Amino acid sequence: MDAQPSRPLTDYPRPSVAVDTAVFTVRGDELCVVLVEGRDGRRRLPGTFLHEGERLVDAVRRSLAAKAGIGGGEPRQLQVFDEPHRDDRGWVLSVAHAMALPADRLPDEAGVPIDLADPLDFDHARILAIAVERIRTDYATMPDPWNLMPPAFTLRELLLLHTAVDPSTPQRDTFRRMMEPLLVETGEYTSGTVGKPSRLFRKPTAAEVAARRAKHEEAVRTGARRTSRSRSDEVPADRLLTTSAQRKSRDGWMPLEKIPSDARHTIRLDRGPSGVVARVLADEQSALWTYRGLVTTYERPENRIGPDAQLQSISMHGPGGRELSMVRF
Repeated sequence: MDAQPSRPLTDYPRPSVAVDTAVFTVRGDELCVVLVEGRDGRRRLPGTFLHEGERLVDAVRRSLAAKAGIGGGEPRQLQVFDEPHRDDRGWVLSVAHAMALPADRLPDEAGVPIDLADPLDFDHARILAIAVERIRTDYATMPDPWNLMPPAFTLRELLLLHTAVDPSTPQRDTFRRMMEPLLVETGEYTSGTVGKPSRLFRKPTAAEVAARRAKHEEAVRTGARRTSRSRSDEVPADRLLTTSAQRKSRDGWMPLEKIPSDARHTIRLDRGPSGVVARVLADEQSALWTYRGLVTTYERPENRIGPDAQLQSISMHGPGGRELSMVRF
């Protein structure tokens, strides 16, 4: 039988592809996002359609320069939004991105506090919500991972930034215990301020991070130390869970059907063939930090062992079981 000739790509329906970007900054003590004016005066995230032969990141940079007067930065791809009717102009897929820049690298007055951003055109409110959760999750475990700080800074300045990004950031002493081991002292102090001069810190270089990771992994291999989400004296992205630590971390989980119907704050793990388990948390802040810690840990496939070997997703739920956030693996 003769093989059927292949059809040319032009015979298949093709959607338009767009990029939309949430650009964050901090002004005063608030996390802000850059918005532009679209049709009928409605606000939206800056975006554009992909040109033929163009890379996504180049389309992002082109749109930011043309529509928001923004140059530089490192866009991070979030996810694809493919709801067929998300855009009333036609079939449009959006590849959402996010990035952050210090306020002094943005046009004057650019940036709207995220609490004042709604309503937005298309499904940009959903894109923004996912971008906000992404930046807050990153800031929960690492010092200034989106590079909003100057090269040298005090712990207090770092705390103020993290609190602006996420108001649920722990208070001073807890924050210091979490972040100081992940920083490098410059050996210098603040000057020209009232009171005792404060130490200045910087983030480690790539070589210093690699050395920490190598030391950490060697310690895990030799059994010289156990690691868990409760310790922050190594790079969090490289935490490995021993079997005993994994078993301990499962305490408090129960089948979803056994969760009380009036539980207001829960975390759920979808373990695929093993079913869904959940844990009840006392309040919203506890749920948020537990959720972020789990996401940070299970992003590494080697941490998914035992019942979690086929983990499909982690989700956070509020009153009435309403889903607030989800990460799929």
